[in-house]
Amino acid sequence: MPTRLRQSSPRAIPFPCGSVQAYVFEPEEQAPTRTVLLVHGWTGDAASMTGFVEPLLAAGFRVVAFDLPGHGASTGRELNIPLGVASLAAVARVFGPFHAIVTHSFGGAITLAALAGSVRGQPVVSADRLVLISAPSSITGITRQFGHAIGLGRRGQAALEQRIHIVAGNPVEAFEGPLQLKAIGLPTLVIHDRQDRELGFQHAEALAESGPLVQLQATEGLGHRRILKARPVAESVARFVIGAS
Repeated sequence: MPTRLRQSSPRAIPFPCGSVQAYVFEPEEQAPTRTVLLVHGWTGDAASMTGFVEPLLAAGFRVVAFDLPGHGASTGRELNIPLGVASLAAVARVFGPFHAIVTHSFGGAITLAALAGSVRGQPVVSADRLVLISAPSSITGITRQFGHAIGLGRRGQAALEQRIHIVAGNPVEAFEGPLQLKAIGLPTLVIHDRQDRELGFQHAEALAESGPLVQLQATEGLGHRRILKARPVAESVARFVIGAS
C-alpha cells in the first residue's frame, strides 16, 4: 500500500464488473457525521487524491477515496464513464450519501454522470456539494478530438459515438458538463489552472457558466496534475466543503 494510504482502512467493494479498492480515513477526535468522497482522474489512483485528506479530517469529516476500475488496486483493464459510474454507485451504496464529492479530471466527468443519472440502469448518486478540479466540460469535444487524433473520418466518428450510445444508454451529448451541472443544481466549486495543457482553461469557463451555484477559482502555474499537491488548493476545497466559502 502506498505510504499516503497507510493511515486508512482498506476495503474491497464489489460491483457488477469486478471490485474496486476503497480507502477509509476516519477523524481521530470525534465520530464523523458526514462523509466526503474523493474521485481521481485518468491514470491516477486514490493515492493521488490524498492531499485533500488532512484538512477534511481536521474538519471532522470521514474521507473515502477509491481506485476506479482498471486503476490502482481495483480490478479491470479499462475505464469509461459507464464503468466509472457503476463503481461510484457501488461505493455510494456502502458509504453514501455524501456531504461532498471532490474530483479530478475524468473523475469529474464520471461524477457528473453519476449525480445526473446520465447512465441508464445506474442509480443516481447523491451529494450536497461538488468540487471539480481540472475537469472536462465536454465529452463530445474530447471524443471528437480523439477521433481526429487517430484519423477517424466522418463515418468512423459516427460509429464511435454510436458505440458510446450503446454502452452508456444515452448519446454522447447527454454527458455535457454544463447541462449536467444545471440538472443537478448543487453548490459547485470549479478549480482549474490557467496553464493546464491537458484540458484548457476554457473547460472551466464553460462549467462556470452553468449558473449562480457554480464558483470558479483559477490557479497559476500548477498545470493539470501538480494542482492536486498544492496546499492552498486543498485548503480552498476544505473551506468550500465545510460551507465557509
